[in-house]
Amino acid sequence: MTMMSVTFEVMFRVEAEVESGEVVCVVGDCDRLGNWDPHHAVVLSRESSSPGQCRKNNQQMENRCDKEDRKTCDVWRKKVKLCGMKNYNYRYFVCQIIESDSESTERTVKVIRWETNILPRVFSPADYMKDPGKYDAEIMKFGEYEIHGISIGGKNHVTKGWLTDQSEIHIRIHGNPIRMWKPKYRKQTYRIKCTPLDQRYKDHLDEDEEEDEWGTHVSPPSTFTKVLVSTLDERQINHCVQSESGTIFETGSYMIFTAETTEPESLGFQFDFYVNQEGVTPKHIGYCYLLPVDLKKSNDTKTVPITGLNHKPIGQIDLDYLTVKPVPGLDLKMDVSYQNYWKFERKSLDVGHRGMGSSYKHKKLAAVRENTVQSLQDAANHGADYVEFDVQLSRDMIPVIYHDFHVAITYRKKKREELEFYQASVKDLKLSELQSMKLAHASRISDNDRDDIHEDDIDPTDLQPFPALERVFEAVNPATGFNVEIKYPQEKVNGEFEEINFYDRNKYVDIILRVVMRTAGHRRVVFSSFDPDICILVQRKQNKYPTLLLTNGEDVEKYVPYMDLRTRSIDMAIYFATFSNLLGIDVLTSTLFRNMNKIEKVKEAKLVLFCWGEDNNDSNAINTLKQKGVDGIIYDRIDFFKSGDKSVFQVEQEQTERILMSAGLLSPTDTLQNLEPSSGLENEVNS
Repeated sequence: MTMMSVTFEVMFRVEAEVESGEVVCVVGDCDRLGNWDPHHAVVLSRESSSPGQCRKNNQQMENRCDKEDRKTCDVWRKKVKLCGMKNYNYRYFVCQIIESDSESTERTVKVIRWETNILPRVFSPADYMKDPGKYDAEIMKFGEYEIHGISIGGKNHVTKGWLTDQSEIHIRIHGNPIRMWKPKYRKQTYRIKCTPLDQRYKDHLDEDEEEDEWGTHVSPPSTFTKVLVSTLDERQINHCVQSESGTIFETGSYMIFTAETTEPESLGFQFDFYVNQEGVTPKHIGYCYLLPVDLKKSNDTKTVPITGLNHKPIGQIDLDYLTVKPVPGLDLKMDVSYQNYWKFERKSLDVGHRGMGSSYKHKKLAAVRENTVQSLQDAANHGADYVEFDVQLSRDMIPVIYHDFHVAITYRKKKREELEFYQASVKDLKLSELQSMKLAHASRISDNDRDDIHEDDIDPTDLQPFPALERVFEAVNPATGFNVEIKYPQEKVNGEFEEINFYDRNKYVDIILRVVMRTAGHRRVVFSSFDPDICILVQRKQNKYPTLLLTNGEDVEKYVPYMDLRTRSIDMAIYFATFSNLLGIDVLTSTLFRNMNKIEKVKEAKLVLFCWGEDNNDSNAINTLKQKGVDGIIYDRIDFFKSGDKSVFQVEQEQTERILMSAGLLSPTDTLQNLEPSSGLENEVNS
């Protein structure tokens, strides 16, 4: 006898704040709910609308600018037929949708913000059958809900969306970029406004139409693109709507204009300059353009002329831009996200620096060669919660584990038998060459000790340098988290470049992300980079793993500072991480010891704090940092300073399994790692 399948017509109903052009969708773990794919989610219909904010939410995603808030508080609803008695997991998200003109292509979806609680919402047919009317009448609050009858409103998360089908353009004005040629303009303070320009229709405008409709110096504005402004300081750190006469730029500050578009090749920008005088209406004195032809690379700096209202040049400005594009073909779901989640009540994490420690700079500290499979696994075996390692690309575009941008190749001169070292770039060698050639650390070039230059390198494979990133994910205990530092060369304040003619940032990050997303499985992953733009790309191109900005802070003695202003102080790192929605920052420990109050400042900004540096190779320093609440401490020789051979995650998992077994929710022969992610229990232990 076959039992009839039970069908429920479930009312999904939620209250959410939306702007014009935005809709609310529901996505979940079955075909009818889109299988966690935002492109196949169910679009809800607006039931009612009222101006202003919804009921107060203590966990607002952003502190919006007070001047202009065009949101309405809407109730959205939709009935969906669900079959069977299994529980259904789902989430709500706010987005913009552009329907496709072709049946062969999907609609374009721009996720504005989405619910990212570790445990999703649950529809229980068993609970629904007890009182269908009560369930249908309930209006849920976006970002706030209960799991198993327990309110988790205090731990809710609403996260900014990632780049699904659209690109994001950042235009940065910083330092002392404005050079006016007339003396009367040089000492003025300026307000700057950025207007998007749609260049798709430039060939269809006649002269009269262009001049009459937009004025003599203005191109057609882009109707569908909004430019928001931020400053990396206390004034306007969040993405804000621009005022009519723009935002004040102060010399030495860092201003960012941000725009999203599905057609970056057709988007240009106009910048208008206003003299700012207190108590006086800002005076418009000139303008300049940054056109699509100027935005061909992923990032660059352009010097463009400022034209006065009489159409004559009056000065020039340096405009620095970054274009962030989605990863082609990367299928990202909405089942879970750890991007902005951290279990702050957990004790400080012990992170193995390059596995078991630096082996080239500090040979006495290293047990095995750094950044090798063996080094990473040994750290895992000694209870490292995470292991930190460095990733870059080989010549054949394969992500490889190695810290420095250069290596020393062994070669023999034509007329002499002696062997010598020659410096080569990692990016100029294929993976097979990196793994088969006799290579040494670049520091050996200036080393007079050449006794081992004739020796064969016969170490086992797992002790050899340059393991592929994919191999590391496969070989190291999956219970150990990975802190993946993405290397990218920068310019230092002394004019030195770490490397030249490097890869395009978008292509470079895309390749690394594809490998991580394909091989990570249930492993915890945290990305980090010293390059702020790499941090932006990693954060915006995927929706699952968090990102930390690495910084030397104010230290100028141990390392030569980078030119990038965003890397040169803890305060600026905090502003940048907040602006970019990063999980937190990773700071050189010596700067924290000089001013321990900075730890509290990071915590006040609700950011996660890791620290790195040689000062961490001391048990007293580690204990002090843990007592001060630093979330992750990166150091050499985990076997010296870490007690026990299990990570905190292994301990927590064993405790959770015992609790679930005693409650009858887990069999003695099963483990949490064997459960389907949709059960919710696996996510709970990974949180």
